[in-house]
Amino acid sequence: MDTFICPADHKHGETSTCHTWHGCRCTPCAAAHTEYSFYWRHMNAAGRPLPYSDVDGRGTRRRLQALSALGWSASALGARLGSDQTVVSRWMLAEKVTRVTAEKIAALYDELSDTPAPAGTRTERLSRARTLAHARRKGFARPIEWDDIDNDAEPQRPIDSPDTIDVVAVHLVINEGTRVTLTRAERHEAVRQLHARHHSDGEIAMLLGVDVRTIFRDRQELELPAAVGADRQPIIQERAA
Repeated sequence: MDTFICPADHKHGETSTCHTWHGCRCTPCAAAHTEYSFYWRHMNAAGRPLPYSDVDGRGTRRRLQALSALGWSASALGARLGSDQTVVSRWMLAEKVTRVTAEKIAALYDELSDTPAPAGTRTERLSRARTLAHARRKGFARPIEWDDIDNDAEPQRPIDSPDTIDVVAVHLVINEGTRVTLTRAERHEAVRQLHARHHSDGEIAMLLGVDVRTIFRDRQELELPAAVGADRQPIIQERAA
């Protein structure tokens, strides 16, 4: 069997890259790989792992997911980490990461774990609301739910009130006309506010992106009367089936 050898312009023997990633089996690359492996094993045995050696990705995954549960998007985190959002999304699921990556994300987590994502601009509000909705669907634990984020078997999840509402998401929908996935409690709050503004069931359904019958049932559950106009006269609308 022929032995694969990288092109001559590669840095043979200077690093383990040619041997590990390019499959080069020339004598200098094989020797460099043997030397690096020996060094790596002895540094780990001495409790001094190399900066770019792989470590368990559990703590990194949990930290990124917890920040996501505060509304920090992969794009926003990537900007702070000097990485692309696709790389951050990959780290959020990685089984292994480099020690440098783990330490960098741990430092960012310590900085942001008590800070909800910003919502000063429309773009920030939209990013925050969509990230929170995604985190809820995925069941990501928040920072407060971890005692020892690296070693806990499971997060300590409090019993959340079913009426917990993301006011930013509601604001985006009813004030800025943005389509954001709302929880049932958030939809009810949106219905209350839009009903108080004299919107009909059909108008509310259009704004929230749901069937008019859903709004009719919500309004009944909330004990809200049929919508009235600004002149306090009933708004004539189709009766929901």
